[in-house]
Amino acid sequence: MGSNGAGNVLPKWLVMGLGGLLIAFVALGVVQKAHDLNSSFKNDRPANTISVSGEGKVTAKPDLATVSIGVLSQGASAVDVKNQNNEKVNKVIAFIKQQGIADADIQTSQFSFYAQQDWKTGTQKIIGYQGNQTVTVKVRGVEKDTTALEKILDGSVNNGANQVDGVNLTVDKPTDLQNEARKLAIADAKKKAKELAQEAGLTLGKVVSVSENSMGGYPVPMAYSTNQALGADMKSSAPDIQTGSQEINETMTLVFEVK
Repeated sequence: MGSNGAGNVLPKWLVMGLGGLLIAFVALGVVQKAHDLNSSFKNDRPANTISVSGEGKVTAKPDLATVSIGVLSQGASAVDVKNQNNEKVNKVIAFIKQQGIADADIQTSQFSFYAQQDWKTGTQKIIGYQGNQTVTVKVRGVEKDTTALEKILDGSVNNGANQVDGVNLTVDKPTDLQNEARKLAIADAKKKAKELAQEAGLTLGKVVSVSENSMGGYPVPMAYSTNQALGADMKSSAPDIQTGSQEINETMTLVFEVK
């Protein structure tokens, strides 16, 4: 019995040969399948296409103003400078809140305190101290009324601020405007493609691809001078802020099948 069982075992060279053939057949099948898929993709791809770009533009008034307001204090005593700066900043912030600005729209964006040094004699000499703190304020609804913004710019200076770096006017939520601009851009591209196909004697088919090139809108910087450098005492006059308008631009490229 033992000798009969041993006689039924295939030779090692035959097993290895059959395994190699099986691997070769599998590999050949994979290559053939890839070739069939590639041929299918080629057959599905339009033979003739045209690419057309369209532009869409939406105009809107900025509804958000962002302004940086700061207090710079100098003096001979570190404690006096710190206290003086803190008192002025706190007074400015309290005034801003009185204008209806929410806590979430007031943020400390810069704080520094350091000794002023003189090296003219070749040795270090502290001649004073300087403290500086800046808050960034968001004023909403300026497309309807700029009164609150103008009061904040004017009143902050009157309450101790001596630095106003500028006003940036932007659209707070531009998504809806961007979507509208995209629709206009697609409509423009379709119109151009139809005209181009007619002029060339072609039949316009379906859209086979769409791509976007957003140009967007940008904040409009507006300078505001406080005239209150380093503790000057004269009162400021309220500025007349003009919000103007901003453009949201979108460019869409459509590829059409033509026959």
